[in-house]
Amino acid sequence: MKPISLLSLASLAAAAPTGPADGAGQPGLTVPSGVVPSSVRVLGISLLGSGCPAGTADVQIDATKTLIEVTFSEYIIQTGPGTKAADWRKNCKLTLNLEFDQGFQFATLATDMSGFAQIPQGSKGLCTNTFDFTGVQGKTSYSLALPGEREGPFTLSANPDVVSWSPCGGTTAIMNMNTQCNISPTRQPALIALTVNISLDWQKC
Repeated sequence: MKPISLLSLASLAAAAPTGPADGAGQPGLTVPSGVVPSSVRVLGISLLGSGCPAGTADVQIDATKTLIEVTFSEYIIQTGPGTKAADWRKNCKLTLNLEFDQGFQFATLATDMSGFAQIPQGSKGLCTNTFDFTGVQGKTSYSLALPGEREGPFTLSANPDVVSWSPCGGTTAIMNMNTQCNISPTRQPALIALTVNISLDWQKC
């Protein structure tokens, strides 16, 4: 397995395709219903965790208002000689305060994880995303496996079994996303760098 510098991993993750381009047969992001508010914007972002020190995540909402892209510049998981336990597993709790038109609510339809992986045979990566809304009971979880042997860009998709909607009655909602990734076993050199795409569905209250 050829070595790769950590400096280049973030750019490789950001440049990775956002559709299913790794031959794994995974579906792309689910198509939303088509009903969207005229305006959606991010009021605030809060980051907490070993995978996203302050100032290391970029959040963008696309023109259709149905896709949120989160790029982590320091969400890099490593194993092998010279690494420590803190390198083998990373997590990030991302809190987004979104503002939108009165009379709408939204849910997460699907999650795409894309980036760059360098995983030898016999090792595997696993990422789990959990979403919830402040003030609403219930959570939506996705798990994505990344088995070895592989080296290069990847895109993996997952859809929830249960959909959780933001509360009605206001023009803002706080969405919490907790992403955890690990590589096992830890004795062989392996790397993962990550970008997360979140597909949203909107409906009228």
